[in-house]
Amino acid sequence: MSYHIMLTRKISDIKGKSQIQVQVIDTAAPQIIYFTLDELEKDELPEELKEYIRGILPQIEEGRWRYGG
Repeated sequence: MSYHIMLTRKISDIKGKSQIQVQVIDTAAPQIIYFTLDELEKDELPEELKEYIRGILPQIEEGRWRYGG
């Protein structure tokens, strides 16, 4: 697998709704991909990336890679 999570952070939209933004490196491309967890339901992300994130979703939600800065 070429995806590795770098960090996550909580962000807020204009209405004040918070969500988790994820930063992942794709070592095969190479590129850095930024997305929010709600984007997992859209077709814009590669299926392999979605599977990777869903597999570690509990750890993401617990804050394992959270950056508060």
